[in-house]
Amino acid sequence: MLTITYQWYIIIVTLETGDFVKMLSKDENLKENGCFNGNHAKVTAGIFGSSPFFDKKDIVQVKYEMIRAASKNEGSVTEVADSYGFSRKSYYQISKALESGGLCALVPRKKGPKGPSKLNPEVSAFIDAYSEGHKNAKANEIAAALEAEKGVKMHPRTIHRHLKKN
Repeated sequence: MLTITYQWYIIIVTLETGDFVKMLSKDENLKENGCFNGNHAKVTAGIFGSSPFFDKKDIVQVKYEMIRAASKNEGSVTEVADSYGFSRKSYYQISKALESGGLCALVPRKKGPKGPSKLNPEVSAFIDAYSEGHKNAKANEIAAALEAEKGVKMHPRTIHRHLKKN
């Protein structure tokens, strides 16, 4: 059980026996949230050696500091981008993203498809209904029936994942 009390504007958190809290290192946390800079070795900007606060493994911080350095005329855009491990083209893309979306726009987003594109509610309902009516149907059989009846060609692995999820 987690108990939180407030004393003199300080939050005190206590855990009772049996509670488990997993503490991640900063690098693990950055990786888990997609903010780990895999190219941190290319960051040569002096600010990242001046204080432990500045972490070249934090991609959001590196991008922000790069834009800040260029806006303070700490070198040409090409020089600044290079010292922060980016290309000139990337600098302009990052600058535009920051300008239009604020700091949140600097957080990397997952690339590629965000889910199965053909698995809409109608197709999902067909797969569910077919598997209910044919208890021992394999994904290959369902894929063939789906293509024959609905004209939708879907990989059996996608069908298998859908059935496993439901």
